[in-house]
Amino acid sequence: MPDRATTALRNSRHDMKHLARLKRKVFLSLFLTAVVANAAPRISMGLGYYAVLPNKLLLTSIVTGEGTNSVDCLWTKQSGPGEIVFERPRAAITWATAAVPGKYVLKLRATHGDETTEATTTVNVYDIPDRFGNPILPGMFPDPHILCDQDTFYIFATSMENEAGAYGRASVWMSKDFVNWEMRLTDWPVFGKFGGDIWAPDILKRGNRYYQFITRSGGYDTWIAVADHPLGPWKNLREDNTPIVSGGGKAGRIVAAYNMDSQPFIDDDGQAYMYWGWSEAMAARLTPDLKNIDGEVHFLKGTKWLPKGGDLPQSLTVDLGESMQITRIVTCPEFRHVEYGYRIELSEDGQSWKTFADRSTNRTEKAGEGYVDQGEGRGRQVRISMNYCSGNWAGLYSFDVFSGSELVSRGKPATASSIRGEGSEPGNAVDASNGPQLADFVEGSYMIKRDGTYYLLYSSGALHDGSYSVHYATAKHPFGPFTAPVNNVVLKSNGDLTTKGPGHNSVLKFKNDYYIVYHQHNQPHEGAKGVFRQTCADRMEFGADGTIKQVVPTQTGVGALLPLVQQGNDVARGKYASATSVRSGNYAAEYALDHNNASLWSAATNTYPQSLTVDLGGTFEVGRIETSFEYPTLAYKYAIETSLDGKAWSLFADQTAEFPIAVCPQQDTGQVKAGFVRITITGCQRPENGAGIYNLKVFQP
Repeated sequence: MPDRATTALRNSRHDMKHLARLKRKVFLSLFLTAVVANAAPRISMGLGYYAVLPNKLLLTSIVTGEGTNSVDCLWTKQSGPGEIVFERPRAAITWATAAVPGKYVLKLRATHGDETTEATTTVNVYDIPDRFGNPILPGMFPDPHILCDQDTFYIFATSMENEAGAYGRASVWMSKDFVNWEMRLTDWPVFGKFGGDIWAPDILKRGNRYYQFITRSGGYDTWIAVADHPLGPWKNLREDNTPIVSGGGKAGRIVAAYNMDSQPFIDDDGQAYMYWGWSEAMAARLTPDLKNIDGEVHFLKGTKWLPKGGDLPQSLTVDLGESMQITRIVTCPEFRHVEYGYRIELSEDGQSWKTFADRSTNRTEKAGEGYVDQGEGRGRQVRISMNYCSGNWAGLYSFDVFSGSELVSRGKPATASSIRGEGSEPGNAVDASNGPQLADFVEGSYMIKRDGTYYLLYSSGALHDGSYSVHYATAKHPFGPFTAPVNNVVLKSNGDLTTKGPGHNSVLKFKNDYYIVYHQHNQPHEGAKGVFRQTCADRMEFGADGTIKQVVPTQTGVGALLPLVQQGNDVARGKYASATSVRSGNYAAEYALDHNNASLWSAATNTYPQSLTVDLGGTFEVGRIETSFEYPTLAYKYAIETSLDGKAWSLFADQTAEFPIAVCPQQDTGQVKAGFVRITITGCQRPENGAGIYNLKVFQP
């Protein structure tokens, strides 16, 4: 063994007992925390990750602290459609087999002396042999956009690279079957510390060239790159190396923060469009070379007045031109789901004011379709002062003043306490725009066309929680007007939250079928304040009337869309493992061996080295070992060893001298007989990250 590997591995070596060889089984996850003498054991349940037969889920209890050896565990089935067989029902780590699909509730009973503690977990077991499960990618890759080109699937997505949710480098995932995916870094764009730091890349093929649209993280501007291959090399499409849309660009009359999540769309006649926006839905034609916006930017939600910043109070005043009787005022704020507090006043001279309506104390009534205030008053000037907003900021799509049945405020001069910028003038609140169309629009525009109808899919709710969802509206023209069906929800969290916060989708049409590719919150729904999200895919169908049927998000996904590429026999799948440390029961060592991209092993801290050791349960010829690390766009230093007895170790691969090029999975080849495999991670390219592995696969030659 080379000296550098000896040094890197010395502190992580430890012996393991030889464990019995296992058959293919269904696994469940549990975690038993520290037990102290003369006290009841404390059980912290791990997540019941799903199983696709004959796939597996781990059942494990990790016992630490004083009194460990005297704790007795017992696993039993509480409910479920079939028999559950526990191989070692009284062991701290065991496996369970189930032959019948369905939902199972399993209980762990832990006893220490006279004290007993019980806890349960629920597990979904599926018998769909051609399915491989959601998420389809390991790691945190939200905002996925899909392209199928020459029998290869490509996914471009945002990458996340640390516990704080930092956005990372540009990359692309490739697959020949939609099941087995490989990741490569790309060279566009070059922003940020690690060369990337982008949001929501989208990919378009036109002719023989590829165009990638991205948002620069924190910059709120849209850039377009061009390449002759999806892997690049990429270069800026615009010769002056500028974004196509920014706070100071042609669309500068839009608030800078709105310029994100762009999607290119090519209509049947070859005309190119771009859809983008956050909170504000925008669209524009593109010039034939895609380098510039051609004509006006279209506001798909309607125009509005926006004040500068979020400080309150903010006011808007309309001058009707003459004194008249006021009987009704309809106020339509920017966000329907938000409660607003305000006061409306009338004046003859702009100096003395009388109250027409007062909702200053409103904290319960959401804006909805708009607030309607009726009364009797007279004045030339009408002023609304907004003093409360339960979310976001003040802003008005419309402020309609009526005298009897006549709308008297349309097109009249308006002033405001502040203006956010060009395009947010107070006159927008009294123009002919009826807004808001697409009232539930938040971000993630995605346009498709089917049978002459334009379908704009978009995300609604808040990406941090379970309200995030995919909605849609239809139109007969690329710029609308758009109409939302009565039920316009395409995808939302399911009841048991096995899918939480699905959103920011793209759509794949493949062999006349449609598939929605989207992200959902990672399991077990923790980390980075709810922004950790993973890529999933499900079938999307249309009704006979052309409406999109609501997609039921699945744990099983869609499986192979082209002939499955066989990877070989992974002899580590479903075997026992141990680690130098484990973050919690949700991240037990065996989760690296379950062929499930929802689960992973993660070390307790970001100290190094950290080791994961696998007992293969027998002796096998080993020819290839594949490792999918927790953050695939980052490089890890590591070494892999093999052993026949778990005591004498030989080096299989050594990547400890310097960081290798980040790919996923990392592949190391050799020719050896082994009963045990150990990987020791000695560092991560981002040092704040600890060791973690989604998948460790050990293939026979």
